[in-house]
Amino acid sequence: MYSRISEPYELSSDETKIVDRHFQSHSDWEKSAFDNIKTKIIDYLRPKQDNRCCYCRTELGFDIKAVDIEHVIPKCQYSQFTFHAKNLALSCPGCNTSKGKKNVLAKPIKRYPRSGTNLIIIHPHFDDYFSCIAIHDDVIYEGLNDKGCETIKQCKIYRLKEVVKKKKALNANQNPIQKLVEDIRNADDSDKERLLHALQTLTIASKGRS
Repeated sequence: MYSRISEPYELSSDETKIVDRHFQSHSDWEKSAFDNIKTKIIDYLRPKQDNRCCYCRTELGFDIKAVDIEHVIPKCQYSQFTFHAKNLALSCPGCNTSKGKKNVLAKPIKRYPRSGTNLIIIHPHFDDYFSCIAIHDDVIYEGLNDKGCETIKQCKIYRLKEVVKKKKALNANQNPIQKLVEDIRNADDSDKERLLHALQTLTIASKGRS
């Protein structure tokens, strides 16, 4: 899984002209004139991010409502960075909505940062994600430093509904034969015979379906 976005999306000269023509403030982001640019940004960043949210690493959907273009530094606070290449990443709607307009800077800026030093949350282009957050069993998030903890807090990555949903999906995908083998390995002598019989039954049933 990627640790940071390797290359940002750079606007072409034609796209820069469109931005210059139609953009005056952050609220212009919603103009239809930018729809094609947004599509290209999403198409470009999906593989760079392994099709995962830059904050919670959940797999992104392909419906228009299942992926957001995230402005790392909120565009309502720094309108001039609305189309800045390194201010753009893909997130799930849950993280994007939770983070919202919250401040992410340790101190105000005039130019766009060249590193993540001045940011209090993980910057998807600068920071090594897994130095900041550890993900256990695909559902439990552990902040490994201040940035990791603040990212979990701002994006509400601990959202209970999401945790339960992921855990159910994980359990559904677990191979029952593999689980039984693991259970046998850890069982005491009194349970091994019962589990071996269950494994034999499951294996025969599996062969019958193939």
